[in-house]
Amino acid sequence: MPDPHDVRVLGPDHPVVRIDRRRSAVGALRVTGATSAAWETTDWTVGAETVDGAEAGRSFRTAGNRPLVGFDGGAVLVALRHVRRLRRALVMGRGADRLVVALHDGTTLAVDPGDADTMTVLALSVVDGELELRAEPFPRSSHDGEVFAAFGFVLSAPTVGA
Repeated sequence: MPDPHDVRVLGPDHPVVRIDRRRSAVGALRVTGATSAAWETTDWTVGAETVDGAEAGRSFRTAGNRPLVGFDGGAVLVALRHVRRLRRALVMGRGADRLVVALHDGTTLAVDPGDADTMTVLALSVVDGELELRAEPFPRSSHDGEVFAAFGFVLSAPTVGA
């Protein structure tokens, strides 16, 4: 599996990269160009958020009272210090900008934007403490909820007072 330093665009030619344990545990992974994100934690907490602040499911706060995955200033941030609490996440970009992933060490990866009929969804999974990034093609006309459901994300009702 290629190192993120060796791949410039996640897409048909290079659909998967894995970030080593050291880089998967320091700082934050930042995804710009995103319009929505969903996550599932190791304790099966499932939630989603859009760039305009709409939320579904349940949020998950880290020990530092920050979201494990969430929007900040228009970008999706994944708190890598707590990445072992994350099972998987999806990030979608339906706007004019393509998804771009940035790591704390300066590594950046663009995600193939797809075409008129197909968008590329960024799927993140934690495998043995390493973060795996995968470019997944999906029909562009699908609603976000349909995309989340197709990947097996079941959004539960928020907890009262959470």
